[in-house]
Amino acid sequence: MSEDPGPTPQAIALEPCRLQALADELGDSTPALRFLSTYLSMLPERVHSISSGLCGHDVNASMDAILSLKISSAMVGALETEDQCRAIELMIREDHFDSAALAFPALQKTTDRCYAAGPQLLGQARESLRPGSRTHP
Repeated sequence: MSEDPGPTPQAIALEPCRLQALADELGDSTPALRFLSTYLSMLPERVHSISSGLCGHDVNASMDAILSLKISSAMVGALETEDQCRAIELMIREDHFDSAALAFPALQKTTDRCYAAGPQLLGQARESLRPGSRTHP
C-alpha cells in the first residue's frame, strides 16, 4: 500500500467565482485579495476560538466563532470549510456539543491545509482576479 502524497491543489482550491464576486462588489481586486490574505492569516486564531467554545460548551462563544469562520469562508470561496462550519453550527444550535466536538478535527484538518497552502492560494487568486483573466462562456 502506498503512502498518501497529501492533498492535491484541487483539494484546497478556492471557488474563484466567490472571490470574483467580492472583487466586483468592491469595485477592485486589491481589497478582495487583502480580505483573502487576512482570512488565511486568521485561520489558526479562529479555529482556536471554535475549539475553546466547544470545549467549554459555551453556546455564545461557539456560535460567534463558527459563524465568523463560515461567513468569511463563503466570501473567499472556501467551500469545504463553509460546509463543515454549517454542519457544526447546526450541531451547536441543537445543543449537540459532543457531536460538534467530534466533527471539529475534520474542520481543523481542512483549515490547516488551507493555511499551509496560503501562498499558493493567494497566487492563484491574484492570477484569477487579474484584468482580462476571466473567460466568459
